[in-house]
Amino acid sequence: MILVYDKGGKHEEICNTLMNPTGVEYKLILDFTESVLEKEKPTSVMIYVDGKLEKPVEELLLKERRDYLLILLMEKDIEINEKIRYSSEIVFLDLLDMNESRKRLRKALTSHIVRKLKTINDFTIYLAKNGIYPGTIFFTKPENTQAFMSLLLSVNIDRKKLLIASRFNFALEMPEIFNDDNFVWVTDSIGAQRNRPVNLSFISDTIVKRMLEGRSSVVFVDVFDLLIVYHEFFEVARAFEQIKSAAIEKNSYLILVFSDNAMDSIQFGQITRFCQEWQPESIEDLELRG
Repeated sequence: MILVYDKGGKHEEICNTLMNPTGVEYKLILDFTESVLEKEKPTSVMIYVDGKLEKPVEELLLKERRDYLLILLMEKDIEINEKIRYSSEIVFLDLLDMNESRKRLRKALTSHIVRKLKTINDFTIYLAKNGIYPGTIFFTKPENTQAFMSLLLSVNIDRKKLLIASRFNFALEMPEIFNDDNFVWVTDSIGAQRNRPVNLSFISDTIVKRMLEGRSSVVFVDVFDLLIVYHEFFEVARAFEQIKSAAIEKNSYLILVFSDNAMDSIQFGQITRFCQEWQPESIEDLELRG
């Protein structure tokens, strides 16, 4: 069931024009309360926003657990709370071209990214503001590793939830963040507390185990280019598929680093299939609350 909330009933005709051709069951409501949510158990909630959200509605949308996809319908961009903005799909309506508006709405309703964001707090919204959502596999290029590391320098990050696997010894360089509980150093150097790249199964099993046990919900893996020096591409690809599956099962955050120079175009397409690219222009902090 999709609930469409239209305060005052001023936009019923617009909402019907948008929704009727989709053939999807929906219900227009004039009151948006917790009791309505409990009774209807919607999969998606659409709210027509033409001004500031009333406080009771905003408080309801800011609850830490949200089991529905939130879609905000707007004719123009309106200032809203960051936790609401980055945990919702925003559909800008063109009232002169309702077909285009409906295309945007269809895309929002079938979103696999925002829909998986069930927990709403400073941690999840900080990651969302920087383009990272749970249950979605992201890939990025090696030059963005530094951007991810700078992302971790935030009061909004729970470092106990991290797991970083890298060929760079970040535990030595950034001991205030990394330790044996959240860092796996993969190196061809021999010594204690080092994971040799020849041990592909051990490395992948370690990552998968920590995710499945719920110990690590934010995982960053930057060892692919090193592993394919020691193993066949398809062996490494199979190991990474296990990591991807664990992340999807546990609705974890997973960012994989791939260089297109480390493989041919067909292999790059295979390893990044069904992945979203993470291309941060800069790291954005959350607004400070007074």
